[in-house]
Amino acid sequence: MLQERLNELGSAILNKKNNKVYITGFTSEKMLMLYLNKGAKNWSSQGLYDEEHLVFHNLKDDALIIVREDEKEISRHQYKHVAKKKLDFKNEIGKKVSRTFILRKSVYSDHYHFNFVADKEKESDEEKQSLLFDNKDALNHFLKEKFNFQL
Repeated sequence: MLQERLNELGSAILNKKNNKVYITGFTSEKMLMLYLNKGAKNWSSQGLYDEEHLVFHNLKDDALIIVREDEKEISRHQYKHVAKKKLDFKNEIGKKVSRTFILRKSVYSDHYHFNFVADKEKESDEEKQSLLFDNKDALNHFLKEKFNFQL
């Protein structure tokens, strides 16, 4: 439930306390920064959720998520759009396929997020790929091995 809510927000502050997560949601990074820097009461939502494992690389582009534990900041997560490209490759049965992917870079780490653009006509696991790579070298290795493609 928390993951779904987080995926909807433009930005948020999560404060973990006693196996609960207090969330203050904002429409954008700009609104979150106004709240932090000027004390503006401009949040778009607030809520209380049970703590759960969260995946941050599937958040909206530019959404800033600040994670706190007992009011102390422990991490920040944000992904920026890097590229949108088309790949031409042969699938597992040897058929030529063209797919578009989106590449995003983490602002606060070396991570890269690779995601195929949804194709409503195709629903195989290949089309649903959303992968996180530790760095650009790992991403390039994957692209070279799987699609014979180099950034």
